[in-house]
Amino acid sequence: ISAPGHCTPLQGVHAVSSVARTAMWCCANRKPAQTVGADGTNVGDGDTVQDRSLVEDTAVAEEPAQKSQEVQGEEEAPKKKTKSILQRAMEREEQLKKVYFGILCVDEGSWSEEVKIIESDAGTMRWARCKGVTRETLASPELDEAACKAIGDCYKVLNDLNGCALSGVSADLGQLWLKHHRAVRRIIGQGVPVYLSPIVQLPMISACFKSFEDTLLVTWDPKSESDEMKKAFVEDSQLEVADMERLDILGIDTKDPKWTNFLQWSASEEEHHELGKHLCSLITEKVEKVNTASKKDHLIKAVILTTSLSSLSVYVRDHLSMPVFDVSTLLRFFKSGRAASYYNDVSVLARLQQKMRPSKDSDAVSRKATEKLGLIQLDYSFPSTFGDLEFPGTFGFKTIAEVVKGLYFELAQAGSFEPAILEEMQNVIQDLEAQGVMGLTGNCGFMMHYQCFARHVAKVPVFMSSLIQASTLAAAINPEERVLILTANSESLAPGKDKLLRDSGINVSDSDRFVILGLQTLDGFDAVANAERVDTIRVQNALSKFIPEVIEQENAKPGLGRIAMILMECTELPHFADGLRQVTGLPVFDAVTLVNYFYIATASKNWNTKVYTPHNVAFWNKSFKKSGTKVDFASIAKEASGKA
Repeated sequence: ISAPGHCTPLQGVHAVSSVARTAMWCCANRKPAQTVGADGTNVGDGDTVQDRSLVEDTAVAEEPAQKSQEVQGEEEAPKKKTKSILQRAMEREEQLKKVYFGILCVDEGSWSEEVKIIESDAGTMRWARCKGVTRETLASPELDEAACKAIGDCYKVLNDLNGCALSGVSADLGQLWLKHHRAVRRIIGQGVPVYLSPIVQLPMISACFKSFEDTLLVTWDPKSESDEMKKAFVEDSQLEVADMERLDILGIDTKDPKWTNFLQWSASEEEHHELGKHLCSLITEKVEKVNTASKKDHLIKAVILTTSLSSLSVYVRDHLSMPVFDVSTLLRFFKSGRAASYYNDVSVLARLQQKMRPSKDSDAVSRKATEKLGLIQLDYSFPSTFGDLEFPGTFGFKTIAEVVKGLYFELAQAGSFEPAILEEMQNVIQDLEAQGVMGLTGNCGFMMHYQCFARHVAKVPVFMSSLIQASTLAAAINPEERVLILTANSESLAPGKDKLLRDSGINVSDSDRFVILGLQTLDGFDAVANAERVDTIRVQNALSKFIPEVIEQENAKPGLGRIAMILMECTELPHFADGLRQVTGLPVFDAVTLVNYFYIATASKNWNTKVYTPHNVAFWNKSFKKSGTKVDFASIAKEASGKA
């Protein structure tokens, strides 16, 4: 823990630090029946204190046979040492949490500071104005030399502040900045992701809902002006045309006097509250107008707030019965690529310290007890470990798992659409939704083949594959930079599968943006295909040697950009994410970061299925019986493989 940059996950009894050994001892001595804490959350990573011995120094824990009197006589020293260890864990976790984002702003507003600092769950946001860059400047087709210099100077101020470099860059009026996405990335240069608008989240959001369900973008200025900018969005930010066609827009008039003080950063707390309620009423009116009972498709299922409206998202998220995405969810997503995992030894011990402190927040306990994720499992048994989606300690909330009987590993790998399998999967989805899950995912990367079908059947968002993150990652890096995708078997992403993946909102066939690397020959990784326990230390060591070598080779290829991010497709890989973050220095994304992304965007009260209405009621009634049984699974199989 004391080592700078150390964030290696627990890998076994050979972990080198006493802190890691202590945490591992906690996990090894936990009773299986106690994997869920009193508050309903998963505590399988050892973050529940069952007695004081679990947080004592390793030397004490390894000598349970000592006489009671001897233990009592030395009680004070171990406790003091334990406190020191936990304090170091807390301090290290706080250090790992320190992430800085720069927000480029137009040159307006009454705030006097050169840089405005705002602390948030996403990290520290530094807001600064680009001198001379106005709305009119951004409305022009191209940025002139003066504007480019002003943006560069502003970025330098933000990046150099207090000697703490930025982890990413966004902007205040996203829809105006986004048309200059390519130019701003060129000004800032390589190494720092640029996501000028929360709209770059759209590919991930669209992929998780049905192909004829829409997302509402709440932004500034009339809808007609925003509609005209859609083409620029696509051309300059590399967003898919199909995604933009599923984007409805609510434009807020900046000339409305209600918003004057807000835009000038001078609104009082009371004004802020009233504007939050006003924004909720505007969005509700828009949603009710679109989501009429007679409408068959293109219902609004999610909301994106532009950057400067993100401070009001707490009102909107609490008011609406749908996920709300903003700059905070965007920045927290990219932060997760660099942060220590929930099951990291530092995170585990920090939570141990917190658990030892009595909590009077009964509401928090009840909220956590209702937060559930639905996990669709293969008919395939293998020992799970830290980071696996079914492992009790991977998330900070409950996972409810059900097996699709007959869906064996080989069938999922082949993308089988046998009617019996689809019928069983539909039954599993309905069972999970009946238990109040907020979303659905799968425990195998090959579940990506069933993204379309699951979206047809489910009411809640579906994120069956971590590859859903691919387009958003690509939109955040320079056009010449690339994403390294790690998969259990590279044949699973062969060109023949491309149409099915694209229909699922997944596009990774562009070799100029994505490097697909199969790990089927990696030392120790053959245990995955054989349904055997993975020797995590052996695989971690192999990955730590192999992946940096691959990155070095790829970066040396002439005419191709560097590897800027890593995306793990296989659900067996999240266990090794922290190790790769350490040895490569790159952000690493996986199935866990994807699930947590939707968890953050969904208000606690909406962790249920009642808030999501079925898509295309005519299709639903025609294709499903009242009991929910599919009328003709052969036809839906054909439809799912032909179009989303």
